[in-house]
Parts: sequence; C-alpha cells; structure tokens
Amino acid sequence: MTDSKKEKRFKRIRRLKRWMRPLPRRSNIHKYPILKWFSHTAYKRSYLWSFRGKAIIPSLFWGFWVAMLPIVGIQMLVVFFIALFLRANLPLIVAIQWISNPITMGPIFFANYRIGIEFLYLIGIDYQRNKLLNPKFDWSNFSYSDFVALLNTFPPMMIGGSIIGIFLGVVAVFLYKFSTSLYNRRNDFSNSSKISSDQRKV
Repeated sequence: MTDSKKEKRFKRIRRLKRWMRPLPRRSNIHKYPILKWFSHTAYKRSYLWSFRGKAIIPSLFWGFWVAMLPIVGIQMLVVFFIALFLRANLPLIVAIQWISNPITMGPIFFANYRIGIEFLYLIGIDYQRNKLLNPKFDWSNFSYSDFVALLNTFPPMMIGGSIIGIFLGVVAVFLYKFSTSLYNRRNDFSNSSKISSDQRKV
C-alpha cells in the first residue's frame, strides 16, 4: 500500500471516529441509559463492534424497522437484543433509533397510523378510526376515557410502522450494497491500472 493510500485510509478512519463520538463504544457503553445494564455482555462480544458487511446489513434493516415502531422508551433495549442475537453492529443500530425523536415522533406516528388503517382496509378489516384523530372532534367534551381510547391506535401504528420500517430497511441495505460494490469496483480498476502501468514500465 502506497503512502498516499495509507494517508487516505487513515483520514477515513479519523473521520469515522469523529462521527462515532456520540455513539456507544466498548469504552463508554457503561455510560448509556439502559445499555449500561448489559455493558459487560456487550464488551465481551467483538461482533457487536464489527463494521464488516455481515454486521452492517442486519443493523440497517432491523434498525430502521424498530425506529419506525411506536415503542419509544424501549427501543434501545429491543435493538440491543437484536444486535446480540443477529450479530449486528451495535453503534449503527443504536444511531438509527435517533430518527425517532421528540421532533419527528409526531409525524412518524401519524404516518404509521394512516398507513396502518389503509392497509387494514385493503385486506378487508374495517378498523374504527379513533375519534380524537378526527379534525371535527369537539375537545370541549374531552374526558379521561377518550384518552384511554387512544390505545386502539396501537395496532394500526404497529402495522404502519412495520411497513415503513421494512421499506426503509430494504432501501438502506440496497444503497449500502450498491455503494460498497461501486467502491470495490473503483478500487479494482485503480489497482489494475497501476499494475498495467508498472508492467509497461518494465
């Protein structure tokens, strides 16, 4: 490997390390809420920290699926066990969960609900829409029982979230495979060009 290639490689590694500073690592996982309960288990499993393709792909697919589900508060716990059993990259699958945050949560959950309702209608299930989500609802008559009734939004939100999450996961995996394939081809072409140039010199 030439000095210029080594320098480029080190620059990529340094850039990756800067991006990973807010993410859980072996050295700081004990500082993260929920994850700290399993820090000893995570520390001993090297595959949780691997950036090889076989660890990245399940992190992308399952990470996006969980990020779209209405399970805020237990997402980190869920993705930790997914990473543990599927030998996925833990920092990446955790980072994807930040897509669902206090700013984006409302739009995501509303989209989940609408898509879930439409899907249920498509398969012939006439699921009753929650009256609180009706623009014409009279909030002056709001009661605690109406708030409890919001629980019936959970099934369509789970269905809609799964549909969106699986779609985003498939797209993310496709883009990852495409970009890595493109990168490998460019490297192969560069190496073959260098070999041909060296042979001509000889």
